Amino acid sequence: MKTTKISEISGGAICGGVISLSMNIKNMKKYGIWADTMAYILPDDKYKRYVSLLKAGKRKEASLIFDRFAHSQI
Repeated sequence: MKTTKISEISGGAICGGVISLSMNIKNMKKYGIWADTMAYILPDDKYKRYVSLLKAGKRKEASLIFDRFAHSQI
């Protein structure tokens, strides 16, 4: 029997994930300043492109966006 690994790209980040700037602002208003402390943040337009590239399996192009635009709050 052949099994496949399914990865899900969600909108939240517990530790070391990637979220959009608007999602970060929304979470800070709801949960406080420490809501997404361990997450990397991408501008909204870059986040959408990053997620679409990951879903298409283009990890190299996605990592270029991450390297250039992602920042950490820490």
